[in-house]
Amino acid sequence: MRTPDQASMDELIKFSTFNALFSNELMQKIKNSTSKEVLQDQDKPYYRAYLNIIKRTASLIQRLNIEDPLIKCSLFYYLLWGGFFSNNRQYCFEAIERYNNASALGADIMLGKGACLNNCDMLSRILRATGTESYFIGCQVSSIKFKSIYEPTNNLYSKETLGMLDMGNHVVSIFAYQDSYYLSDPTNMTFLSFSNLLEGTYTGEKERAFLKPKVTLMLDDITPETLKDILLKTYIYSDEDYLEPSLVEKSSIISRTLILQNIDLFLQFYEANQKDIKTVCTTLKKTK
Repeated sequence: MRTPDQASMDELIKFSTFNALFSNELMQKIKNSTSKEVLQDQDKPYYRAYLNIIKRTASLIQRLNIEDPLIKCSLFYYLLWGGFFSNNRQYCFEAIERYNNASALGADIMLGKGACLNNCDMLSRILRATGTESYFIGCQVSSIKFKSIYEPTNNLYSKETLGMLDMGNHVVSIFAYQDSYYLSDPTNMTFLSFSNLLEGTYTGEKERAFLKPKVTLMLDDITPETLKDILLKTYIYSDEDYLEPSLVEKSSIISRTLILQNIDLFLQFYEANQKDIKTVCTTLKKTK
């Protein structure tokens, strides 16, 4: 295990406490705004229905005795793109015209279209519900041409806020595994491992993602102290814990095999979700 030198540690602490990146006042304003919306929406039908689907998915994972987070993520990939969370079993990528309700970002999936932000919100919630520490985090990927994951049309924040914060152009989920952290990209059905501090490399590829921890802090239940701990662990372990392509392939094969061997169970799972999927579809639209 590598020990960071003092100069690197100072830089890490400076970054993780967000000195000079944006003011504490702005940070608090954003967190208060998001928290207020979440509290207001907790009694909304779509919010309760979305959480029901999360809990039902967690129960499915536990019933299949899946403990490895890589297999949990891979299984989610197939459920997501197989339409098991969506109305009429239809799900497609859509970069615009989504609702992106801050209290239930993944609820767009039930309507049949979503993007990285929606996918990662749902995945991280499912991972946490099954005992795996997880959050979603913004990043910058050079091959993605979208200007930002938070276009003004998404109505998450004001144009003033959008102009002051660098959100990146993609979102992935960060999760804990064997005392280190890794990155899951459900939108592209793949994984990343940390190649350097705040930089992830797609497994088996040269494509890199430069992380934007501010998004994690603003949009999920994580504190600055927790994020600093994540960054520190990431720095210390980043030179030892690459995800081997063979390990990723193994988790993918196991997930596909589980679905093929339990197709009746997954169809029952989809049927059990029907009422809540319909509830999201009929009530989320009324909020905008």
